[in-house]
Amino acid sequence: LEETQRAVFNILDDSSGEKGRLEETQRAVFNILDDFSNEKGQLENSQRAVLNILDDFSNEKDRLEGTQKAMLNLLEDFDRERVKTEAANTQLLEEMEVRKKIEEQVKKSLGEKEALLKEIHHRVKNNLQIIQSMLNLQLSQIKDETAITMFKESQNRVYSMALIHEKLYQSESLAKIDFREYIESLANYLFVSYGAAARVIRSQVIVKDVSLDVDMTIPCALIINELVSNSLKHAFPASRTLEKPGEIRIDMRRDTGSGFLLTVSDNGIGLPEGFEIQNCSSLGLKLVSALVRQLNGSIQIGRGGGAEFVISFAAKIEGGG
Repeated sequence: LEETQRAVFNILDDSSGEKGRLEETQRAVFNILDDFSNEKGQLENSQRAVLNILDDFSNEKDRLEGTQKAMLNLLEDFDRERVKTEAANTQLLEEMEVRKKIEEQVKKSLGEKEALLKEIHHRVKNNLQIIQSMLNLQLSQIKDETAITMFKESQNRVYSMALIHEKLYQSESLAKIDFREYIESLANYLFVSYGAAARVIRSQVIVKDVSLDVDMTIPCALIINELVSNSLKHAFPASRTLEKPGEIRIDMRRDTGSGFLLTVSDNGIGLPEGFEIQNCSSLGLKLVSALVRQLNGSIQIGRGGGAEFVISFAAKIEGGG
């Protein structure tokens, strides 16, 4: 019985030890379960973090896809614009080429027209000189002094127009001429024609920065021709005692505004008392009045010593070219 009792006690001791070990095992299991629960919580947190990252990645992916689509749209727009620009550049180049050809044709045409116009001026000048020569030949057969004077005046008028075409032919511009050079040439011719040098008469030409087109040059030239001729014929009679050399002055300048002022004067015996150009019977002065009207101008007569004709007119003839 004692042995049995000791065996029972041993068994109970072993059972108590086993219970302790089971309790330790149980505690260890509980600790493991606690650790597992903590690990599970951490894993769940990690899982939630991963899911959040995946959501962020998905959102970023969507944004990237949207940006990619926008870029593709921009590239498509750019490509369309490039095609349009290339087409526009091609069209522009074609238009420039056409314009260049047109400009070349215009330049060629202008060159031909300038050459033709020069030739026309040259031929008109030659024809007028032929007329002048014919008048000169006819003049040698005329005995009547009045007829001789009329022929000479006609010659001078023809020469004044021929000289215009000569100056235009020689000028770089076919539209305008240097009026000072023209007046000096015309005055020299008239002084020789009327023998002014032997009568001690001189000319003074004052022209400042004046260039006129053909429509204005011709009437101005004929006016100067008539007035200078009138002075050479009547201002210095042989019976006059010359205290100083005779002088005929031609002054042309720009008037105030856009007009011109032409003055032809002399220091001769002056005009008759009560002279009125409108009532004058002289063909030359009638022609002057008509030419002034053609210029839409006005004429004033100076009443000082000698004769003075002052003509003002606009820079452009109304209704003209």
